[in-house]
Amino acid sequence: MTDHQQDTPSPIRFILLADLHLSDTPGTAAHSALDWAVETINQEQPDFLAVAGDMTTFGTRPATARILAALECVQVPALFTPGNAELRSDAGLPLLNHWLMPANRHFQLGALSALFPDTSTGTVPVAERQWLEEMAVARDATRLILITHYPLDALASESAAWLESWLATRRVELLVTGHRHIHRHRRLGATTEIACRGLDPDKAIGDLPGLSLFESPRPGEWSERLLPWSPPIELLPADLPRDIHPVGWSIHGDPVDAARETREFGLCCLELRPRYMDFSRPALAEELARLRDRGPLYLSYHLPNLAWDGSEFKGEEEIRAGLGIALEAGVDSLTMHVPRARAQAMEENERPTELYSSFQDLYARLFGDPVRSGVRLAIENVHNPPNTPVDSPELEFATQIDEYLRWIDAVQNAITGTPSGIIGALLDVGHARNNGGDLDNMQPLGDWYARVGSRILGYHIHQVGQHPETGKTANHQAITHLFGKRISYAGFLWAWSTRQIARAPLFVEVRQAEGRRETAARLKRLFDDAHRIDRATDLPDRENS
Repeated sequence: MTDHQQDTPSPIRFILLADLHLSDTPGTAAHSALDWAVETINQEQPDFLAVAGDMTTFGTRPATARILAALECVQVPALFTPGNAELRSDAGLPLLNHWLMPANRHFQLGALSALFPDTSTGTVPVAERQWLEEMAVARDATRLILITHYPLDALASESAAWLESWLATRRVELLVTGHRHIHRHRRLGATTEIACRGLDPDKAIGDLPGLSLFESPRPGEWSERLLPWSPPIELLPADLPRDIHPVGWSIHGDPVDAARETREFGLCCLELRPRYMDFSRPALAEELARLRDRGPLYLSYHLPNLAWDGSEFKGEEEIRAGLGIALEAGVDSLTMHVPRARAQAMEENERPTELYSSFQDLYARLFGDPVRSGVRLAIENVHNPPNTPVDSPELEFATQIDEYLRWIDAVQNAITGTPSGIIGALLDVGHARNNGGDLDNMQPLGDWYARVGSRILGYHIHQVGQHPETGKTANHQAITHLFGKRISYAGFLWAWSTRQIARAPLFVEVRQAEGRRETAARLKRLFDDAHRIDRATDLPDRENS
């Protein structure tokens, strides 16, 4: 590949593709979005394609190779500048060497020069500054635009100051970036800076993921048209008996109040999780009877943790007490966390330890009879504290997808005579998204959906955000927008619509009561309006809806 040059068309058009975060797992929403992107680019036939980094989630070789194979199918010149995600592993970088050579990060159209500096380290390195200076004077270009990964306000302060000065000195018309997963226009002196949302179905904030088509009819004048990814959406029917509406909630508190509120709110799915055990059993039975008299009910009970403290098991007595209440209430399903123990204590080179086998036997003793009687056992994923390294000795067991699936299989194997599909996963979407640091990127949400998918018996649905009191990142926050800041549910709804994931009960697990009610109401409206939603562009909460 050499410098790209051709006669100037009128108007000038290019498409930006960024922040896809493709993993090595095939069949995810991100892979579907990539296929759509190639088709759309070839239909639009822009003058060139600008790829602005974070195309992989962890810089791995298989994902990088898949990206490059897709770019080979693009029928217009494509140029690539990397993002920080490409640096998370050095395995894929050799495949990008040719694309990232300075000579291949420049596109010339008559008087317009498009430059693609490398800001993947969050800086503008000295070599890139020198290259920008050389390119600005070496070509017969009276117009300059820049495409890179980091927006100005995300760069290290010294680099940001240098680049802002350079933009002003060279009178750069347009700076196009990714990285923040938002859509934003702003003026920086004579330069228009546009940050693009990107193509990640699980991270694009504020609207559907997509491409941005830029057009310039004359020097200094640019417009942008969003090209949203809009796959078919099919929300109903759910995989529930008697056409039960799938939206419900999980209430950590008094079960009598929870049953009463569920009836008053008009929901059909309820997960009980008593905070204390001193509630009235007759009162709970009465409220559940009223709830069932109103219509069909899917009832779950969230049991306490079973843990290993280094010397003995903790929680068995509490679980047996909870089981008694749950079975008396006539539950359809039990929710049980994976064993609370360190990963290294449970497995050695993926082989079960003695502790693993002990937990397996204990789960079989606790849950064998209920499961054989037809009660589902939904095993919930947990998460690590923020910034936990993937090789940390403190890593929680089954926070990696492989471990999680092996544990579900182990419980299934330990309980003989189990009906098919009665033991599976309770997928907590927030836990999967907020899993310690590197695991968030090594195991993006799309991987959880693709790999756990058909084994899911239920969901905990919430947003991950800033805790209102501590200010720290926390789970169990309200969903105020389908395309939220930490979790966009575009990927989830694609997986649900394609039946990659089971259409199981959606238990809103928001701890703050008003936020829980607002979230449940938002999701209930979504499913109530399912007959009006044919494609993703019909979804609510879109910026232009």
